[in-house]
Amino acid sequence: MRHISQIFYYVLFISVVFISSCSVNTNMLNNNYTVAPNPLEMKGDSVQINMSATVPEKSINPKANVQFQPYLRTPKGDVLLKAITIGGEAVLENVDFKVSSKTGGKINFSDKIAYTPDMKRSTLYPSFAVKMGAEYKTLEAAKGKIAIAPKALAEGTMATSLMAKPSELVSGDGTPYTASTASKSVNVYFLIDKDKFNPNFKIAKLFDNKKQIEELKKLLISDKTWAVKGISINAFASPDGELKRNENLSKGREESSFNYFKKELKKLGFTEANDSNMSRGFTLSEDWAGYIKAIEASTHADKDAVIAMIKSTPNDDEKEARIRKDFKKFYDATKNTLLPPLRRSELVVKGQTPLKTDDELKALMPTLDQLNDIELLHLASIITDNAQKIAIYNSFIAKLPNDWRGYNDLATVYLSSNDYTNAMTNLEKANSLSPENGVVSANMGIVYKSKGDYAKAEKSYKAAESKGIDVNYNLGVLNIKKGNYSEAINNLNKSGVKDFNAALAELLNGNTDGCKTILDNLKPESKDWSCYYLRAVASARANNSDETAANLTRSIQLNADVRNMAKDDVEFMKMWSNPAFQGAIK
Repeated sequence: MRHISQIFYYVLFISVVFISSCSVNTNMLNNNYTVAPNPLEMKGDSVQINMSATVPEKSINPKANVQFQPYLRTPKGDVLLKAITIGGEAVLENVDFKVSSKTGGKINFSDKIAYTPDMKRSTLYPSFAVKMGAEYKTLEAAKGKIAIAPKALAEGTMATSLMAKPSELVSGDGTPYTASTASKSVNVYFLIDKDKFNPNFKIAKLFDNKKQIEELKKLLISDKTWAVKGISINAFASPDGELKRNENLSKGREESSFNYFKKELKKLGFTEANDSNMSRGFTLSEDWAGYIKAIEASTHADKDAVIAMIKSTPNDDEKEARIRKDFKKFYDATKNTLLPPLRRSELVVKGQTPLKTDDELKALMPTLDQLNDIELLHLASIITDNAQKIAIYNSFIAKLPNDWRGYNDLATVYLSSNDYTNAMTNLEKANSLSPENGVVSANMGIVYKSKGDYAKAEKSYKAAESKGIDVNYNLGVLNIKKGNYSEAINNLNKSGVKDFNAALAELLNGNTDGCKTILDNLKPESKDWSCYYLRAVASARANNSDETAANLTRSIQLNADVRNMAKDDVEFMKMWSNPAFQGAIK
């Protein structure tokens, strides 16, 4: 901060006007002003100007009524700030500050204005007007009169926060590239009260084990890449017979079926069947649901009464006893048609299709329609060319037009090239297919931030966070843009990312050493011109001319435009005349 003994401009003319027009004499020649910060600083999208002044004793007439309105002089014209009024104690009107003509006093000024690029090389000046009748009139130099030019209160505006990089972390759909698993199954049937599997067992018009087995074999050999990983038996018992007896039968059926099909798998060439660790499973349930469904499909006169009884009787053994006793005619007529298909085992052969290698996938770029969803998504992740990525995602969308993943991932490609219009178009489509999806919300937040709609950006990030998406880094970048530097540091620290933006946040929050540490610890290959430039700014704030010059030199080597940037950047204002600085920018 800089203290300025400000000489109110046009002093002689002021005295003449005050005495001749108002008979009010005022002399504030010795006011001391403090402007903070100085130079001014862009924060968020605005410049905050704070100013205070001490009015010495006996420097204002009790009847004086003065309007103070500072302004910024920029290369594109003057920008007026707000006006405040200052009056002596005898002024009857409302003024912003009353100052004693005997003891003096303090005045404070604060205003916030939108930043524009021309403010970078602006100068803050004072301006005064005197109350003459009903109006405040600006004091202007009269022709032929001696006038004192206004003295600058502050020089330049720091806009280092504009260096924040749009390096938000985009969110892909997260689909893992893992082998797709699948199950191929058929039902096989058993004779009542028997646990030995008979591949030739059949009941005309009801089932035929041999045909079922052949169907399964066809399914297994239809895909040459399919690998068997295990066999499981889901055994079902018809409701006739005690549950304990049915359980023992089903266990035997599982053992018999497993051994039989293991041999058949070997015959088909599935060497995995030789693995002693190949999984097997077993479940048992009396199929009352299947029995009810079969009864409903029958034409027996008592079917509705039987179904009502089954549903109203909780104990399974009691259900069976009542059917045999109370509905004997029904039971005798249906026991050989409805019950046999329920004595079955579902044979499930579990397996997976092996993954294609990265090279195999790349070789299929000309024939993308041959790839499945996870293959397309993985191929896009290993391809670096954006045009090819777009082609892959468009192929995914053509194959699966109602899958949000294709639109979201296509949007990430556009985000990487700052094409926010196409990114949002695809994100809106993804959102319509998968509302309140955290991944999509996180990416929409990036688009909103790029458009300057920070409220919507934060809302989107918070929505994503509520769905378990880590958006700490993106929130940190948003905090920098909003001028909330301590919050930015907090979120960036939580993200664990120590990069240029993290260093910038530390600098903007007043921690030059923290900024230097982060930049110095970056890998050399990851440092571009902006890293060295920011390091030079940190060194300039620490008043270290040698470090400033060394980092500016390296930055200029990587980007020749830095030479003119530094000449115009008020961050280096104190060093503009320093020989080391001058040597660096030559």
